[in-house]
Amino acid sequence: MRKRPPTNNEATGFKGKRHDGQVKDEREHFQICPVCGQEMDMRDLGEALHHATPGHKPLKYPD
Repeated sequence: MRKRPPTNNEATGFKGKRHDGQVKDEREHFQICPVCGQEMDMRDLGEALHHATPGHKPLKYPD
């Protein structure tokens, strides 16, 4: 196994880069879930998969 370079993402150790430049409108990344009505960030795979599960409940976020 080869040695990997240091990274700065606290969750995965990977820092991504934009490929298409700046987003024109940040709202393009959000949708309202048709099942629970909660707003979801489609860039977050965990949120997207949660809201793709039939019969799910809205996510609870810390205050």
